[in-house]
Amino acid sequence: MPLSQALKALVHAPRYAARASKYQPGVTIPTGVSGSPKAAPQVSILQDLFHRMERDAESHGIRWGEWLTLSTATLFAINAPSTLRVLHTYVMHHGGTLRPLADRVDRACLMREVGLKTLGLIGTPRAINNLAALRASVDADADLAAHMPTESRRALSPEQLQQSFRAGSDLFDDIYAKQSQKLRGVLAHHHPDLGEYIVHYEYGPLFAPASQFHHAPEPAWEVNRVRMSLLAVAALHAQGGVAPQVVSHVYGLLRARPHIQADAGLAFLTSEAGAMWAIETINDICRVVDGAEDAERQVAHL
Repeated sequence: MPLSQALKALVHAPRYAARASKYQPGVTIPTGVSGSPKAAPQVSILQDLFHRMERDAESHGIRWGEWLTLSTATLFAINAPSTLRVLHTYVMHHGGTLRPLADRVDRACLMREVGLKTLGLIGTPRAINNLAALRASVDADADLAAHMPTESRRALSPEQLQQSFRAGSDLFDDIYAKQSQKLRGVLAHHHPDLGEYIVHYEYGPLFAPASQFHHAPEPAWEVNRVRMSLLAVAALHAQGGVAPQVVSHVYGLLRARPHIQADAGLAFLTSEAGAMWAIETINDICRVVDGAEDAERQVAHL
């Protein structure tokens, strides 16, 4: 049964109209959030943003996987599917030339894996819609689409599921350190299933690197320990309103240092200066993408 035009319009319309403040003369309360994401800023504005981010990351020795994790998670969190497609196009090229196929696969797989993991941080509907936008960009490149992995890494045997539970518990303990056991108790007090679900089913099959419980080599696009903390900080900070969780995952990022190899960029990211850089970068993306004026936006979605 089709919905009426009136009901569909109500679903897509802003939740409330702009209005004058009752308490501050001359101040207007902005329009509420609508049912559809905002149109992306103009491509030239986004390309400038991504180029600036990439150069800034390189100045700190940060490699592509880390800054791409941060930017992808941020765009998922602010529900910017059109901008996500521009980012995908940007990282598929270097110096105006299409990257080799293997490099394109690595970058597309990383963006896809980051998007999947945001399920536990921003919610399922937003993750689905942005993964769909990302897949549309992948499918526009026939060679890339043909070489993307298609086998599920979360279809686990009973033994692998138990291994994923252990990996999730270890990851949770590593991020929260001395607070881990206390936090498990707090979560269980909120709801008896909450801690069990988060530790075993989010930190396990979802957040922990799937290569761990498949006993497989870690691909270049895996969301490893450092990237997982970057992803969590970005997704939580960009959505706003959850500062306690952001603080927890900033600590988690700093605690990731023992997991890194001798790498200047990773050493920077797992320092307080690196955490500040990450948050300032997230803020810059939000300012350009979410805070763009209407005149800076594209007329239609990509």
